Amino acid sequence: MNKLLIAILSLLPFSAFAQSDDFGMDFSVGAEKKICKGVEFSLEGNARTQDNTSAIERWGIGGEFGFKLLKTKTFDLKASAGWEFLWQRNLAECKEHFTEESYHTPDGDIIETYKDGYNRTLGYWRPRHRTTISVSGTHHPNKRWTFSLKEAVQYSHYAGVTRTTERYRLEDEDDPESLHRIGDKVKEMQAKDRVVLRSKAAAQYDIKHSPFSPFASADYGCGLNYTVDKWKFTIGTDYKINKKNKFSVFYRFQTENDDDEPNGHILGLGYSIKL
Repeated sequence: MNKLLIAILSLLPFSAFAQSDDFGMDFSVGAEKKICKGVEFSLEGNARTQDNTSAIERWGIGGEFGFKLLKTKTFDLKASAGWEFLWQRNLAECKEHFTEESYHTPDGDIIETYKDGYNRTLGYWRPRHRTTISVSGTHHPNKRWTFSLKEAVQYSHYAGVTRTTERYRLEDEDDPESLHRIGDKVKEMQAKDRVVLRSKAAAQYDIKHSPFSPFASADYGCGLNYTVDKWKFTIGTDYKINKKNKFSVFYRFQTENDDDEPNGHILGLGYSIKL
């Protein structure tokens, strides 16, 4: 099992760069504290990069209360309620602009399309907060294996922001020096609310006489008040320093059909402590 784990981890960087999607890094630090019997509280800070790790994609901080509803030798049932605040960065975009001209000839109308400049949308930050309510079940068939299923409803509120697009045009299509800025287009992006239903299935194996506990998970999200499909596939391992401290390293591929997060590959590193 140790050899298998090492082989999987050695392929993670290769997997990340083998695709044309974006690649980013995810860093997190968390702490967990038992409040009373059956109730615990966790706090986590998070930072993530994008654009092949050249820029920050987001900062985040949040907390969560967990409530144990049922606990047996082989099965646990838990409810959770959490809130987090995120600062999301949208990168600048540059798109070519084309103009069509039509000509009337004896043989009919001719339409010509030529590039006459470009539009450059400036990067901007968009804060949002997210509330999550979930129920999860965990099955322990033996001392080594753990299987879990989590159902969660996430409500996200995106703040309204201003997006500015600079417009550059050619006065003479044959003279690149004639390119000049003709003005800006400012768009007021209104605040919006999004509700997503998420389902996550996970498995973890605790290697005997080893600090490593490899895991794998699949996470699917669908919009309840808008149309979206989100998928996240993760493999990684926990590394237990002692009973209260551990590191986690993972590789994740994610894809979705909205602008919430960039599609692509993520290599993550986290640290957590039980207080």
